[in-house]
Amino acid sequence: MSTIEKAMGRAGKAPGERDNQNASAPKQPAPPKRETPPPPQLGPKGTLQIDFRRLRDHGVYPPDAMQPGLKDQYRRIKRPLLANATGRKGMAVERGNLIMVTSAISGEGKTFTSLNLAMSIAQDPDYSVTLVDGDVARASASKLLGVQGALGLLDLLADETVSAQEVMLQTSLPSLTVLPAGRPHSLSEELLSSERMERVVAALADRNTKHIILFDSPPLLASPDAVTLSANVGQIVVVVKAGSTLRHQVVEAVDQLDGSKAINMVLNQSIGGMGGDEYGDYYGAYAEGR
Repeated sequence: MSTIEKAMGRAGKAPGERDNQNASAPKQPAPPKRETPPPPQLGPKGTLQIDFRRLRDHGVYPPDAMQPGLKDQYRRIKRPLLANATGRKGMAVERGNLIMVTSAISGEGKTFTSLNLAMSIAQDPDYSVTLVDGDVARASASKLLGVQGALGLLDLLADETVSAQEVMLQTSLPSLTVLPAGRPHSLSEELLSSERMERVVAALADRNTKHIILFDSPPLLASPDAVTLSANVGQIVVVVKAGSTLRHQVVEAVDQLDGSKAINMVLNQSIGGMGGDEYGDYYGAYAEGR
């Protein structure tokens, strides 16, 4: 039994539920059989293969010549986040290993940031990371990784018969696992704010501050799911697209967040910044609609 299943099982049975039911009580109709979506395409060892060519084609992973610059940027981004998670340079942030990546509006590059940040953390020998596609309406991260429509977060929340082992995918990067968005559900906001979600998040965190849970969240001004999801994390990364996002949009978005949490800003497509002009041009090919 997985850690998630054990932790969720501690909640016990719902109030009023009994093992021995009254024999005279009418039998309840059997729940409809759950339709199982086609399994994701896994590699020969049962792992989800990270298709870097596919990511590069979608502008998420840079050409070889540009990789050193991008890796450098994400080293700078992840260091303070990891320090907050472990308390390496002071007191650890409460739930600091639970990190949400979001933006004010769509098209600012939050999924680009989530994927590259997850891969950067996975390459650190002291850490492991689970990337959770929390943008359940668009499931951009799941699409890019080729697991759109696979069982995932919403299935785990909506269906008690779905086990954690069915939805967690080990990838070809040994320290990276993925939890896809799952199949669409009309009550996604309610599911994300449910007690079961709290148990799932608590189990994911697992009291190990060196295991990072990274949520790719919806934009704050586009969906209530983002604010709902933010209640479960200790750190929030707000991605801002340079020269595009209006100041009042950023202010309005950040005002929705709990000010007691560690809120970090990442400026994307910053020409002449750490990545230089080339990075800005390359990133521009991906940013629209993400």
